[in-house]
Amino acid sequence: MEVESSHNRPLMCHSHSVPLYHVNYSEPPTPTSDSCLCGIGALQSIHSRSLPTSPSESILSEQFRDSKGLFSKFRRRLSEKRRIFFGKRRKSSQESAYHLDTLFDDVGRRLSNSSRDSVLEEFQNENIYRGLLRSLLHPLGVPDKTVGLRPGDLVDHLREVFEVDRDEHEFFIKEELSNKPKCLQANITVLEGDGLKKLDGSNELGDPYCLVSIVHPMQRNLKVSPKSSPRNSPKMSPKSRKTSSSLSTEQQEDVLRTAAVKNSASPHWNDEFQLLLDELLMDEIHVYVCDQEEESHSNGESKHTTTDSKHSDKHHGIKHNVTSLFRIIRQMADHNKHHDGCWGRVVIPVRDIPAHGCDWWWDIHPLSGKSKSAGRIRLKLDISHSMENYSEAEECFSVEDYYQATQQIYDHIAKAAKESETAMDNHLPAKERRILDSFAISHKIGKLSQAVVHVIVLLEWTTTNEDIVHTDHALTTAIHDLQMTWVTQQLDVSTVSQKMPLTDAEISMYRKAATKYIVWVSDHLEELPVLFPPSLDNINILKAKLGIIIQLVELDLWETRSAPLNNLTAKVLNKLQEDVDEWMDIKVAAIKKHDLVKDAVIPELTALGELVNSVSSHLNSMGIVKTFFTALGIVYYRVVSFAVEKKVSPVMKELMMEMDKYQRRYHNFPVNVTASSRLSLRVYFAVRKFYNIIRDNISRRDVFRLSISHYQQWYQEALVFWVQTFRTECTNRIERALEIDKDVVVATSLVKFSNSSVDVLSCFAKITEEWRQIDFHDPDSALMGVTKITDLICDGARMYGEKIHSILERNCYYDDSLEQFDVTERLCITLNNIEHVRQYLTELPQLLDWDSVVMLISTRYENDDVGHQAMSTLRRLVDTANKEIILKSSLLLQQITEKMRVDIARYMEIFTIQQPEKASSVDQLIGYLSTNLMTLHDRLMSSIFPRVVLQLWGTVVNLLDQQVQVGKKPEYYQQMKQHVRALTSYFVRGGCEDDKIDTCHFEALKQRIDINCMSTEELMLAYLKSLADNLETPVEYFGHLAVKTAYLEETRGNITLFVKVIRATDLPGLDPSGLSDPYVVTSVLPQTMFGHHKPQKTRVVEKSLNPVFNATFQFPNIPQEYLTTKGAVILLSVLDHDHFGQDDFAGEVVLHLSGVERISMSETVDAKPVVMMAIKRSVTPTQGPYKVLLERASWDRSAKHYVAERRRYLDVKSVRTDQPSKMSSFFSFLKGPKT
Repeated sequence: MEVESSHNRPLMCHSHSVPLYHVNYSEPPTPTSDSCLCGIGALQSIHSRSLPTSPSESILSEQFRDSKGLFSKFRRRLSEKRRIFFGKRRKSSQESAYHLDTLFDDVGRRLSNSSRDSVLEEFQNENIYRGLLRSLLHPLGVPDKTVGLRPGDLVDHLREVFEVDRDEHEFFIKEELSNKPKCLQANITVLEGDGLKKLDGSNELGDPYCLVSIVHPMQRNLKVSPKSSPRNSPKMSPKSRKTSSSLSTEQQEDVLRTAAVKNSASPHWNDEFQLLLDELLMDEIHVYVCDQEEESHSNGESKHTTTDSKHSDKHHGIKHNVTSLFRIIRQMADHNKHHDGCWGRVVIPVRDIPAHGCDWWWDIHPLSGKSKSAGRIRLKLDISHSMENYSEAEECFSVEDYYQATQQIYDHIAKAAKESETAMDNHLPAKERRILDSFAISHKIGKLSQAVVHVIVLLEWTTTNEDIVHTDHALTTAIHDLQMTWVTQQLDVSTVSQKMPLTDAEISMYRKAATKYIVWVSDHLEELPVLFPPSLDNINILKAKLGIIIQLVELDLWETRSAPLNNLTAKVLNKLQEDVDEWMDIKVAAIKKHDLVKDAVIPELTALGELVNSVSSHLNSMGIVKTFFTALGIVYYRVVSFAVEKKVSPVMKELMMEMDKYQRRYHNFPVNVTASSRLSLRVYFAVRKFYNIIRDNISRRDVFRLSISHYQQWYQEALVFWVQTFRTECTNRIERALEIDKDVVVATSLVKFSNSSVDVLSCFAKITEEWRQIDFHDPDSALMGVTKITDLICDGARMYGEKIHSILERNCYYDDSLEQFDVTERLCITLNNIEHVRQYLTELPQLLDWDSVVMLISTRYENDDVGHQAMSTLRRLVDTANKEIILKSSLLLQQITEKMRVDIARYMEIFTIQQPEKASSVDQLIGYLSTNLMTLHDRLMSSIFPRVVLQLWGTVVNLLDQQVQVGKKPEYYQQMKQHVRALTSYFVRGGCEDDKIDTCHFEALKQRIDINCMSTEELMLAYLKSLADNLETPVEYFGHLAVKTAYLEETRGNITLFVKVIRATDLPGLDPSGLSDPYVVTSVLPQTMFGHHKPQKTRVVEKSLNPVFNATFQFPNIPQEYLTTKGAVILLSVLDHDHFGQDDFAGEVVLHLSGVERISMSETVDAKPVVMMAIKRSVTPTQGPYKVLLERASWDRSAKHYVAERRRYLDVKSVRTDQPSKMSSFFSFLKGPKT
């Protein structure tokens, strides 16, 4: 209920309770004058004088205001003055009743017995009339003083409603005045509290609960003995104080308790209690607000015990509650003592409760008597007859009686409305509403039952009188009130049993009345509006006709199996299907009117597309339409979807067959094919949307019933023409885009690519988006489409790159020019355009969903190889296009670096030729590169810039290799090494990756510089090492040489090297006779390390190709560390002795000195195994250490001498005269020497 603020009504004053607010009720009663004492109006005055006017005028309230303790209150209540006051008031009340009885006795005598009997026979609702009259004559509480709503006014109006004669009316009043209510009960609902702080003043929250009881002061006063009277001194002994408290507690009847709300300062209890009343005028309602936690602590009990006892019965145990109340009352004797476990109490005289109930906030006053409030509590109070304690003499009224009373009142209202030719008011008039409320409250008839009865009565009146005009608005309002009451009831209840507060009889009455009303409306329903296409105007018309029925059905008062709307639903459903068929027939006929046109399929398909779009918009679910028809038991959009699809699908299939014929006939005419393809694709999208809407409107198991579910099969042939159209439009779009900015010029430096690339990509995006919307489910068609789309986009990207290069060629960009070159905006935008288009190819796998297509095709043929092959084809298309486009872009990048080559070479000469020794001489080249690379970085796409840097790095390396001088001293190359390192570091910082830096060309350059940085001796060692490491079988066989090697350790870290040349086999013939005169020269190299050791020769063996030498040579005083020096070797040169001229070179054997084994002092070289080495002829190296030695010979004597010595064997090579086979047997030496 809605709570009004305190300023809307005057405050009620009482010593223990101050109601601050009230809820939707009239003000508390005020005194009335005694001037109106004649006729029925005297009733109001009599009853007004028989009840106290307000708590503020109560003597008890005045005495309680001055009370200081428990016994002082008892003394004042039992004083002589108080007894005299109440005696006079009872006597006055009896005299008033006597005078009224005398008045109605005279009226009764004027009515003859015969007339009275005739009245009783004609008056069928006498019992209901008496019950209503009784509830008005004996209001249970303070009656309303509003003019027109006073009990006397309502009694007069009741006579008009029931159309009772005045004399008869007065007779009934006389009889009912004597039927005073005997068994009454107070209905108390403890709703909520507020401002309940912890009793000890802390910030913690308590566990509040309430104790509710009815106090009967008159009974208590009669039972109190003088010894325990409150008139005793406050200083009485503890024993007498205990006796007084116990006696007071014994007068409490039922003490009921709410549930405790844990940790709350604003608890919500919503507990309802019924307590019997003894004296309406004297009884008081006492509500104590306590803290469960404080109580358990003060009693020394655990919370567990309190919690268990809370659930002992419905109200947590009366014995326990009485004990709690006894403790609280005992504490009231000491005003200055804090009362553990109790915030305070509210005392409400029953006589102050309004007859129509109240819902007010009350102040909680501490038991100590302090004026400050301890909080507030909201109570809902009313008084009614006690149905459980009714005696046989008293008559009990139920919902059925309330139904009859309501029926009589509505008959009266309807009659008045018909006479005035107006509709019933939406709400009952105030008088009728107050009469029924008084009757319902008195007999404890719930709000929900009242609302149901009102609806039932209006339904029955409408169907009985067949007049819906007068009751339409009233019935709508009554149903709405019932719905709101129902919702409120469901929110307020806390148990399952309270969820359905209506009886079976009430529900049965509602179902019967509602069913009869629905049947009556269905039978009298006029022509329905057009139901398709749906419109809000038509729906509003339908709602006006059937809105009440829908509200009746929506109430949760029907059985699951009941079907009250069957007839109505069938009628509306038939109307709906007829409207759909009629509308679709008209639309389909409009399509066929183009039959006489040449190539009629074009206008017919256009009209079909418009129809499908229109139908789709009508089939989109509208909440108001769906909800309305669902309430009638009709799934509107399911019914409409089936009906529309049945009409549209045959037309779609027929027209697409005609379109296929048209495109085959005109396939050589691009304009016709393009126009028809765009039209068929547009219709396809409309059909696809239409199908998706229908599928959403029906259940999944109903999809197979749709012919349109196979719509993609109708467009299989059209798919090929769609892809062809995509290709044509793509080509045209690219050409138009390049024509717009064919000079590749932009207005600002902020733009990184021109409009042409944007147009091309938008074309690609449109194609891919349309393909995704096409969404063909057939795997073969999907794969074909994806492959074609991928191929045409790749071709478009290639064509764009080629046309860009064609434009550059026309502008003479590729012409050779030695002029200074600077990076321009035009060049950057050209590169960006090509890269921008190329990058779109990398997105095709996701945009066209390759994985799903491949999976579908693999599933179709149950073979993964088919899917792998399809994926391979798609990737090959993209990879090929990528490589071609990158190649085109690389040509452009190459031209950029070539045009920068002139400037780079000029700056490079500074540190390679002019000032090689100066470390900063490379800075000018780096500065030039930085300027141009910064421009490129700012204006190029991020994916192009690394390629530009890498291309430029290749040019720099190439120029370095050309400009580094030959034959310079190692210091020069050391400086070059520093310059190269600086350039390398610059390019790495510029974004060039390490693995891209180390190209083959750069590695050769580094190796060349590193070799030139070596000393002459290091070069010799490197060269000799390469000779010794060469173990490959020579191409031309020159025989083998058998040798033994060993060394003997000497003193001072030296060794003696022993070399024994045993013999040679299969030597080449170098003399004219085909034989040779061989000998072997043994030396240790390089000469710079072994300068004191001269070469040693074997004897000459004449005319032999397999000579035996058996010569041993010694090389003493060789430092032992030379054994581990890489490049220290033993050189065995085989020569042919000539008597005239220079000896001929047959070949040589090179052995690593590190491979020589050690012998002891007792051993000789003969103890070591023989080593057979192939005799080789070395080739003059074109690079490496020997080339550097050759270049260094101009200024290095050691290098010059070594090169001259080696050239004797490398440059002069004698021709063989023995002409051997390509490869002699390796074991020919076993045969012995030739003779």
